[in-house]
Amino acid sequence: MNFKKLKITFTKNLLVITVVFPLLIILFYGISISIGLKYKHEKYTKKELKRYELELQNKHKSFLKEKANYIDSFMNFIYSKSIELSSTEDILSFIDSLKKYDSGFIFIFNKKGDLIRHPCAETLATLVDSTGYKEKEKDTILYKLITASRKKKFVKYQGTDCIEDSFVNKIAYVHHIKSTDLYIVISKNEKDIDYSIKQKKKVWQDKFDDDSKENIRLLLIVSLISIFVSIIFSKIINKLIKDYEKEIKESNKAMFSQARLAQVGELISMISHQWRQPISKIASITSNLRFKIMIGKEIDMEELERNFAEIEDYTEFLSETIDDFREFYKPKKNKEDAYVLPLIQKSIGFLESEINKKNIIIEKVFDKDVKISIYPNELIQVIINIVQNAIDLSKNGASVEIKTKVKLDEYLIIITDRAGGIKEEYMDKIFEAHFSTKVAKDSTNLGLGLYVSKVIIESHFNGKLEVTSQGDSSKFTIRLIR
Repeated sequence: MNFKKLKITFTKNLLVITVVFPLLIILFYGISISIGLKYKHEKYTKKELKRYELELQNKHKSFLKEKANYIDSFMNFIYSKSIELSSTEDILSFIDSLKKYDSGFIFIFNKKGDLIRHPCAETLATLVDSTGYKEKEKDTILYKLITASRKKKFVKYQGTDCIEDSFVNKIAYVHHIKSTDLYIVISKNEKDIDYSIKQKKKVWQDKFDDDSKENIRLLLIVSLISIFVSIIFSKIINKLIKDYEKEIKESNKAMFSQARLAQVGELISMISHQWRQPISKIASITSNLRFKIMIGKEIDMEELERNFAEIEDYTEFLSETIDDFREFYKPKKNKEDAYVLPLIQKSIGFLESEINKKNIIIEKVFDKDVKISIYPNELIQVIINIVQNAIDLSKNGASVEIKTKVKLDEYLIIITDRAGGIKEEYMDKIFEAHFSTKVAKDSTNLGLGLYVSKVIIESHFNGKLEVTSQGDSSKFTIRLIR
């Protein structure tokens, strides 16, 4: 797709482009933000849950320890006051008076492993999952609880859950009651920690979901605003483009008129040179006939017929020149299916006086001719512009080659001169308006010729006008679509 088609496509689909493109950016931004938020949320959740889990474990341990310290302090107070607990029942009454807490047990066992008080078990053997035991004494629950009491450490075990009648992971603190063989165990289910973590995670997930919904709502609002702004913006842009294209067309029209007028001036000068010889010949023939009549010399009919024939030939030449000039100057609004070679010949004919003046050799290398859809006069104008430049810059006796080549989908007109070539720094400027390497006295087009030629070939014909330069030679290639 060439630039012109791309421009037409862009202009026609401006509204769609200005709406879709911002929407794509917004969607990309929204998706990126969502992915980023999800990644940050997961990373933050993982980190915070780990911290929160450790915090809960420490909190539960502190709670158990404080409870045990409270019991221990109370017992010490009793002993310091020489108050004796009369029996195990008194101790149990004291334990029962303590405030209970969710999913926690306070139970008592003796050194033999008998449970003195427990809500749902009678011995330590039934307190835990038997599948978890080993033969060794140190692996028994009794050994673990008594050891934890001596070392004042927390102990973890798999114990019974009275509510669901199943085994759960527990953490406990064991306290030995002085002067007795009784041990108080303050335990708590570890699933409470898991439950708290799940609840915390749910809170964070709900917050993340709320934030995501808020982002989606915001994205929808921004998208609607973007669509509204894009529609207004596209209409403004479209109007500006149309106004700009109108200005360009008017500017080009003025340039074409200026270039055409300048070329007409040059052609009139060329035509005047072409007319001098036939007018001079006609004048010479008529003067010679008049002189013979004046001196009474007899004129035979054969000579008279020959002179009349010469006069007719010269007048026909003058008439054809006028017709060609008038045809060239007359604007054509519609394309025509025309052969190219006659147009090239006509272009050379307009330049004949300039060609003869500098003894320029026109080398014609023509391929077979075919009809193509063109504006004939505009193509003549382009050929004249290029060949005229070659003649102006060439030395006397130089040659200019005009070559045609017919391809499957193209008709090429290649004009090659040997006028010194084009400097490298001028190659990018050669087709710019008002750029010329010739001074005004050399040409009246003031740098519009090649610019207008490029516009005609590429805008009017949808073709290509290219230039290359090597050494002292320049080659202009006109590519016309068949």
